[in-house]
Amino acid sequence: MSFTPATPVTSPQTGIHDNVEKTVIKHFSSTSHKPIAEHNQEAFHVARERWQQMGQPATILDSACGTGESSHYLATTHPEHFVIGIDQSVKRLANSNNQQLPGNCLLLRSECTDFWRLAEQAQWRFAKHTLLYPNPYPKPKHLQRRWHGDAAWPSLLAVSEQIELRTNWKIYAEEFHHALQISEQQHARFSTINIHQYITEDPITAFERKYLLSQHPLWQVGAHIAPNP
Repeated sequence: MSFTPATPVTSPQTGIHDNVEKTVIKHFSSTSHKPIAEHNQEAFHVARERWQQMGQPATILDSACGTGESSHYLATTHPEHFVIGIDQSVKRLANSNNQQLPGNCLLLRSECTDFWRLAEQAQWRFAKHTLLYPNPYPKPKHLQRRWHGDAAWPSLLAVSEQIELRTNWKIYAEEFHHALQISEQQHARFSTINIHQYITEDPITAFERKYLLSQHPLWQVGAHIAPNP
């Protein structure tokens, strides 16, 4: 089978964006009034109902799960957890490998930011929250399209007990890590925040597999978030 190497992320941005701190602080000092789409509300309702039927187990949220490969892996390796994979693409979620999911795994079409806001409103905190290989949006003008630059960033932190981000763009990892540090000063309380190069022989997403085959360095950012007093 032929293999087309992944193209490394290229950007005129050579370090952490100058506006990361200003952007994060702005989002902590304002409230988003963006309407939540009806299909996202429906997806959240389905997830909550399934969780309640299962006896409200500890839950792992796999945001922007793509084809759901990572969600399937997490459900298999954490059988005592309920794993929810969300992605906005019906096509990706319709992957044939999703026809037989573990009983503790649910895949839903939903925009991540709306799902996070709804979870915050419901005071639903996830034992672990994975953000695996998000679109890097490498153009400097697109900072607010990155997870740590989005208006829903405070909600992301509010619903997470543990966060794991993986990316093949070092700057994205550094910015995400920096945004966590800024957030600690603003609102969130962390027991640990770390960033390091990530090495694995067991890729759990198609992107991770392709990046490894293309010999891209991978980066991981992790954080444990204490609940608000």
